[in-house]
Amino acid sequence: MDWRPLGNMVARVVGRDEDPEVIVLGLAEYEDGTGKALIFMIAPAEEDDQEADTYCVVREDQRGTTYGGVTGCELAPGRLTLRFTEEAAKELGVERVLGIELQVDDDSVELLRSSLREIVGLPVGRGPG
Repeated sequence: MDWRPLGNMVARVVGRDEDPEVIVLGLAEYEDGTGKALIFMIAPAEEDDQEADTYCVVREDQRGTTYGGVTGCELAPGRLTLRFTEEAAKELGVERVLGIELQVDDDSVELLRSSLREIVGLPVGRGPG
């Protein structure tokens, strides 16, 4: 059987958890957090620790992990598009452009937008629609 990198997924749940040590944002295929999933994590840096502000992205069941590597985020109605460096895409086992169909409410979309901006450090553009 031919293995292919993940190019599309559906997210039916978006959640965020944080404590003083780490901020975690998760997108999952199913309400219980199972199925295809992406998890973004960052440990907020101390003012004098510039290395600690690197985020990581993890696939479900730790199928792939990368540090940094997101080059773009775009939100359109019902869709999130993430762009990765070639290296990050390979480490995660995803296409360089990953399309995520969002089956979530408006509050979850706003949580996704603000959390990605905070964790990844990139503006989350508005796509067509």
